[in-house]
Amino acid sequence: MRAPATAREIAVALLKGGGDRPYAFGMATALMSKGAALDLIGGDNLDGPEFHGKPSVNVLNLRGGQRPDVSFPTKLLRVSVYYAKLIRYAATARPKIFHVLWNNKFETLDRTLLMLYYRFLGKKIVLTVHNVNAARGIVRIRA
Repeated sequence: MRAPATAREIAVALLKGGGDRPYAFGMATALMSKGAALDLIGGDNLDGPEFHGKPSVNVLNLRGGQRPDVSFPTKLLRVSVYYAKLIRYAATARPKIFHVLWNNKFETLDRTLLMLYYRFLGKKIVLTVHNVNAARGIVRIRA
């Protein structure tokens, strides 16, 4: 029987689909402080100097900028490119743990097809559930 993994043996992909940079920042820095290898998946709003130059941190800005004042075709292309990059990343990612901090805009795609895809690839999924009843106007945060 193998002994429990140390933090240095743990590799985590932290996927940030939407808002709440402070939560992602806190989670990332906590994992970094324990020595876990970390792939940070996000966009321009997550990328920051505090994550660069760390040997165990890999910042992957797959999303890029999210300016709301662009045309619909530009938004459609931007989302399509992001999902293509995310699918390609997952297929070759070293981390076996995928911690999804926030869904993207297409919850059905994110919570069903992508989750099935990650499981097919043998990834362990950790899902932080935010705004469980957001559609009803009830906001609850559960970890």
